Amino acid sequence: MENQKKNQQDGNGDMDRMMVMPTTQKGSALFSRSPKKAMSEMRELVQIMASQCTGTAFISEIRGKQYPKVEWWTTIGATLGLFPVVMYSRKLDRNSETAYEARVEVRHGDNVVAAGEALCSSQEDQWKDAPEYSIKSMAITRATGKAYRIPLSFLAVMAGLAPTNAEEIPVDGKDFNQSPQPPQQASVKQLDYIFSLAQDLYGDAAYRRIGLHISINLGKDSGKDLTRQEASEIIEHLLNGNDLSLPEDD
Repeated sequence: MENQKKNQQDGNGDMDRMMVMPTTQKGSALFSRSPKKAMSEMRELVQIMASQCTGTAFISEIRGKQYPKVEWWTTIGATLGLFPVVMYSRKLDRNSETAYEARVEVRHGDNVVAAGEALCSSQEDQWKDAPEYSIKSMAITRATGKAYRIPLSFLAVMAGLAPTNAEEIPVDGKDFNQSPQPPQQASVKQLDYIFSLAQDLYGDAAYRRIGLHISINLGKDSGKDLTRQEASEIIEHLLNGNDLSLPEDD
């Protein structure tokens, strides 16, 4: 018999309902019955995903964290024989708002492994001007990601990702009540590369030349104060064969 667990949550006055139905029939396990072998299989799958399913097509970086997109979930699901089935996507009767609710089940053969329900509404900042078909489609996308996340969130965590689906993260930062994240500091590798490139141009004067350029043109005290973007621009500048210009060079 299948065990059922139902978790209900209210969000912004809407209902997100999720049902987990793990299968226990013989031969239905996604990984080996041996814990040691199962962990090895999980690590292998995560490593393949990390090498093949990268970039913005599969992962979104939002406020310094990486979140899996629905394409990440459906890819990892396909390798395990898990496929989504849309049960419905229906329009809700609400005044001055276009809203859709969708339900998607994830199945392994004939067994329902998990199901997720989600909403998309024109009251959300990023969807307020969207056509109705896009709102309906996003409700399905969110429900699909949620249905996969329920049984497979541990794989996202093993891959170094936040388990929440990217499509469920509000675009507007005010929804998180957080201040914007500061720019990332230049990495040690970037600084070393800048010095190596400058040394080829200026020899023993490389360190002084870099310091003057950073101080005069960028208003920074040292290379440690550079952002990753600024360091990348200096590297590109040097790779293109350009000098680190100073006022006296003009």
